[in-house]
Amino acid sequence: MSTNVRETLSAKQEKAIVALIASKTLEEAAGRVGVTQRTLYRWQHEDVLFQTEYRHARRAALDSAIAGLQSGAAEAVTTLRDALSDRSVNVRVRAALGLLEHALTAHQVLDLSERLKALEEQAGDSWGGASW
Repeated sequence: MSTNVRETLSAKQEKAIVALIASKTLEEAAGRVGVTQRTLYRWQHEDVLFQTEYRHARRAALDSAIAGLQSGAAEAVTTLRDALSDRSVNVRVRAALGLLEHALTAHQVLDLSERLKALEEQAGDSWGGASW
């Protein structure tokens, strides 16, 4: 296994990262970059710098997608609340169930987060202040 240590990616590797994020398959990404699938596979599994930069790019893409979802959340809630007044009983029931389900899920997530934080603090005290 190669442990090629460099400070920068090649232009093709930078293009490959963008292609991997934008493509549905490895084959499609390789075609966009003009390299073989084997080359992309090798970069993904043997090139530490490529792995690191690809991981950062994927995280940035995911963060961007999450931000887009969050920006639409308020509008989605408004739509569900408006649907509570719809003429159709089926629409009203589905909207009510959706709101209740998401409210309950949010409550559970917050509760688990608080409990986890308390356990981490307790574990830190037990281990002489070590943090996880």
